Amino acid sequence: MKLSAFSFIVTDDCNFNCSYCFQNKEPKYMAPSTIEKTVTFFYPYFQEKTDIVFFGGEPLLTFDSVKHAVSLLLEMNKDKKKTFVFSLSTNGSPVTREMLDYFNRHRFDLQLSFDALTQDTARRAGSLDLMRELIRRILTYPDIEFSTNSVAAPGTVSSFSESMRYLVDAGVKNIDYSLSHTTPWDPAALETLESEMERLTDFLLTYYREIGVIPVTGFRPPGDVQKKNFMCFGGSDRLAVSPDEDVWGCYAFHDYLKHKEESEDFLNYSFGKLDDFIQNHETRYPEVLENYSNLRQRRFFTDEQFCFLCEEKDNCSVCPVRPAYITGLIGRLPTWICDLNKIEKKAKMRFIKKINKAERL
Repeated sequence: MKLSAFSFIVTDDCNFNCSYCFQNKEPKYMAPSTIEKTVTFFYPYFQEKTDIVFFGGEPLLTFDSVKHAVSLLLEMNKDKKKTFVFSLSTNGSPVTREMLDYFNRHRFDLQLSFDALTQDTARRAGSLDLMRELIRRILTYPDIEFSTNSVAAPGTVSSFSESMRYLVDAGVKNIDYSLSHTTPWDPAALETLESEMERLTDFLLTYYREIGVIPVTGFRPPGDVQKKNFMCFGGSDRLAVSPDEDVWGCYAFHDYLKHKEESEDFLNYSFGKLDDFIQNHETRYPEVLENYSNLRQRRFFTDEQFCFLCEEKDNCSVCPVRPAYITGLIGRLPTWICDLNKIEKKAKMRFIKKINKAERL
């Protein structure tokens, strides 16, 4: 194993109930002993630079677990032969000044899950103004690498472009977005998304001409937005451990497959319990990794055709797990996901062409 990313799923619990959330929330928290076993065993397999991700649920419901893992990793890395980049995604509601001081001290990548103008309807009523104030506070910390992620779903997509502008106005320099893959998109929603993408690219072009930066990360160069021969990197250079001490190729498999122990997908993608994995990793790891290596775009399929027959296959990239909440099978995609990808690609190519034209002028 050579791991460049590792996720501690420190809890399955969350204090929000977002309308599009795919997670099965439970009041389960990672025990200190689990963190200690995990760090002790996996530390030698971490590469010289490794991303350490704290995930949930809402990971800041168990901030002590985050601090415990960081402390152990730094203690083992006294000789500083490795570099750890700590990152955490939060809905923001539990954040305190103590936490921000800690994240600043340890140079965390901190991502705020925040839907801007649809925050009060999609995430939690009354949280929009609180998150705007939280952003203002976070931006005063120079050593926190800060970003936001907003989810657009069929019911909220009409506010997509204005939400992106709201975040720019709030001073966010790194804005990510996600399109929900757990809620079906009908033709009307897809048409709205296409219009919203056009509005967004027009705004970004004007902003780039005036300010010289592109705050929405998905629209930044390089100009080649194609993602040829996409494959899932779960297991190959990353792993995750859950509160129940299950070992997975990444956190997405845990969210989808927990409590599905008898399913074929569970048997294919579970590396087993932590103690068993520690004892038998030399045989268990390569055995299960072979299943992950088959998670390539060309092997996915929709109800209409196999992806390797699609002329867009080399320009497409889809997580094989998220759509399974709809289709019931990892690697099986609803056809509307293909439409989402085409709309995104068209918008990005349009923007890049305009950027290149503007730079030539």
